[in-house]
Amino acid sequence: MRVLEVISSLKPVGGGETFAVNFSRCMNDISDFKAVILYKEYNQMFVDRLNEKKIDYVILNKQKHFDLKNAKELRKIIEEFKPDAIHTENNALIPTYLALRKIKKKNRPLVFHTMHLIPKEECSNKIVRIIYKHIFRTKNFIPVAISELLSEESKKFYKLNRVPTIKNGIDLGRIPKFDIKLENRKYDVVVVGRFSYPKNHEFLIKSFIDIKKKRPSFKAAFVGDGELFDKMKKLATDLNGDFIDFLGMIPNPGSILVESKIIALGSRYEASPLSLVEGMAAGCIAVSSDVGGVKNIITKNNGFLFKVNDEKAFTSIIIDILDNIKTYNNMSLINKTYSMQFSMEKCVEEYFNLFCSSKTIIE
Repeated sequence: MRVLEVISSLKPVGGGETFAVNFSRCMNDISDFKAVILYKEYNQMFVDRLNEKKIDYVILNKQKHFDLKNAKELRKIIEEFKPDAIHTENNALIPTYLALRKIKKKNRPLVFHTMHLIPKEECSNKIVRIIYKHIFRTKNFIPVAISELLSEESKKFYKLNRVPTIKNGIDLGRIPKFDIKLENRKYDVVVVGRFSYPKNHEFLIKSFIDIKKKRPSFKAAFVGDGELFDKMKKLATDLNGDFIDFLGMIPNPGSILVESKIIALGSRYEASPLSLVEGMAAGCIAVSSDVGGVKNIITKNNGFLFKVNDEKAFTSIIIDILDNIKTYNNMSLINKTYSMQFSMEKCVEEYFNLFCSSKTIIE
């Protein structure tokens, strides 16, 4: 099977971009594969990971959301490569739709678009929302949800009968093998994620300040970059948060995760965050705001949930875990096993099977 991956951009370092690279690396192993990156600017770390697997890829120079020249270039690649299936995510859906418009219907491949956010967030712009609804009513375009909750919301929002669900996958090979008991790990809490409004870093920083007052030995770390990085770092400094390490973007967050007791998330909204699963794979105890598809990842056996911005509940959970940390070593081992169901290999296999079966179902 010939599979074309259309990636909007590899410039911001976030869950969607990480997923696209990991997806490409695995799909390259089981198909005749090619990737197209629409925007010219990219993070070298991602490109290096594509090069490691000798992936055939092309980087274009998309200038704006509706770039007809970019769509024409993509159309030429599609006509030459002749894929059986195209996979898109983030902002690659509309350019792919524009690229296919002048290709005869009988020659158009099926397009599978992975949705990482609930529809209202992915289509916050009214015009984009109308276009997405039109695209998903087109025979050749199939949305794929990363959680059952997202699937149900997408069916209602786009008025569709079927939205397949495939859980996000992570590259388990990038999580170092750990034999460090929780009580011996360097960081009490680690947060992995882009510094942006949805991730709610201000809430986490203020909560950490409160925890520090009650537990003087408390130490936390943030991994990631983004538009709010400098602002949040200044906030921590102003609040005497010198016990919080701002590590920026590092090539492999797994090296920090295995040195951390708890993986925390305070997001205002999420779909199915990869960072939680990566933390579990490293043996961390998961603590997250109860939003989106998070409840499909965290159960009573592997972590804890709290309401968004409920600082009292969040700090209480963290302190209780730290005060009884030795009793959580068994949960740490459970999480490592639990995370294996989210392997990228399993995820890509499910996509491959979907690619193979969907044409028959549509026909």
